[in-house]
Amino acid sequence: MYQKPTTHGGKATVVQVPLDDTETLQQMIDNEELYEKLLEDAELLDELMEPLDMERVLAAEQSPLFFGSAMTNFGVQLFLDKFLDMGTSPVGRLAKQNNKPSDNDNDQQLIPPEHEEFTGFIFKTQANLDPKHRDRLAYVRVVSGTYEKGMKVGHSRSKPGKKYNLAQAQALFGNDRSSVERAYPGDIIGINNPGNFAIGDTLFTGTGKLAFPGIPSFSPERFCYIRSPNPSDYKSFRKGMDQLLDEGAVQALRQRNDDGGGPLMLAAVGQLQFEVVQTRLENEYKVKSIMEPLSYTLARWVGGGWEAVDKADEDGKLFGIMIVQDRWGRPVLLFRNDWKAAALQEEEKSLELMPWAEPPSFDD
Repeated sequence: MYQKPTTHGGKATVVQVPLDDTETLQQMIDNEELYEKLLEDAELLDELMEPLDMERVLAAEQSPLFFGSAMTNFGVQLFLDKFLDMGTSPVGRLAKQNNKPSDNDNDQQLIPPEHEEFTGFIFKTQANLDPKHRDRLAYVRVVSGTYEKGMKVGHSRSKPGKKYNLAQAQALFGNDRSSVERAYPGDIIGINNPGNFAIGDTLFTGTGKLAFPGIPSFSPERFCYIRSPNPSDYKSFRKGMDQLLDEGAVQALRQRNDDGGGPLMLAAVGQLQFEVVQTRLENEYKVKSIMEPLSYTLARWVGGGWEAVDKADEDGKLFGIMIVQDRWGRPVLLFRNDWKAAALQEEEKSLELMPWAEPPSFDD
């Protein structure tokens, strides 16, 4: 239970009371209507939700649910305390040696936390944390070894000899930042992103190339063209879009033969992602934008490549389907309904349709 602070900006007093301690609850709430509402809500949650089972949580079969608000600082400390109680020691991750593509788990090796070499994977990127400096960060979870300031690391999508200098790392909590000299398995650090790091990438030391399984993105279901109405803002518009795309806020598509000068198409799971992009462009990059919705509702990447697309197109199989390319020039087909996508997948297996695709290696 929370009691409103008596002074502006003060910290709310938190008291934990068991639900079966009815006398204390009634005393503290001091409102029969609110008390009955609390019991009613608790009973509803008991009926709708399964009991918390920590064994299932640790096996990634169940997720705990917390109620609160970061904006009003309601329930945040309780969540952090419980998160620490529920947390486990770091665990290893399967990785592919020499970054060879393989769907066979037998070709992967477990990298335990006590592994001597440093390894970590990037699970998030963010641009413009400080609008005054236009900085970009990549968030890395350390899997094994030790991060040390100034160390040089390899990158899973770069050429084998390419090294990146991790000159500095930061620990972030809310608006607070602190410099990190060392980090250990289980720690999360923010490193400067030169523009080459993407979600799902692996950083490592040692002589052999290594990559943890990538992080798939959700298949988009909403599409629109986006443009800047003011030609004088084009440079800022492009910079903002490039950095937001690096974050994975939305995905970018273009017409097949567009080398970058044509209209930019955005793809997202929901409309809210488009609204976030427009708001951030205006607030952080000081540019307005116009969006023009498209009627397509499904995207499929073509694993068979452009040759398979051309053959299917010549055979008249792609009527009513929009052919575009992603940021890396790979073919993508846009559909208006699930039925058309399923029918094409059945008829043209050589297309190898996929709902998503990971960023390619730089040496591909």
